[in-house]
Amino acid sequence: MKYLIATHGEFSKGIIDAAQLIAGNNNKIDYFSMTKSKGQEEAEEEVKNYLAKTQGQELVVLTDVFGGSVANLFTNFLLNGYKFQLVTGVNLPLVLTLLLSADTDSNTLIKNSIEEAKKGIVYINELIEKQGGDHNDDRIIED
Repeated sequence: MKYLIATHGEFSKGIIDAAQLIAGNNNKIDYFSMTKSKGQEEAEEEVKNYLAKTQGQELVVLTDVFGGSVANLFTNFLLNGYKFQLVTGVNLPLVLTLLLSADTDSNTLIKNSIEEAKKGIVYINELIEKQGGDHNDDRIIED
């Protein structure tokens, strides 16, 4: 399975750097950056070339913002018959779960990874308050 992280700005490069720091280098993951200097036509051509290059491989595209220009760009390719999985809301736990999972079924892998990523979004102040913790307390982190 191949992964493409596609985001506004350089976020996609950064999330790959962080994932590789934790999980090691991985040639299954690429990035696409929508920058100020890249016009819509140039972006479309770049994506079209990438999709042609990865044709025949199972591809999961992870974008940053649902309804944003990057997600919409890839949605248009889906609507025009290109075959890949598209997920919005990319974050580091999502990427790590995808890369480190032993699941081979892409639908199961994506659904499980999304659930794991959601678990990583925690309002720590509220957690401390609910658990009655203070600065000398080690009850905050639970496995």
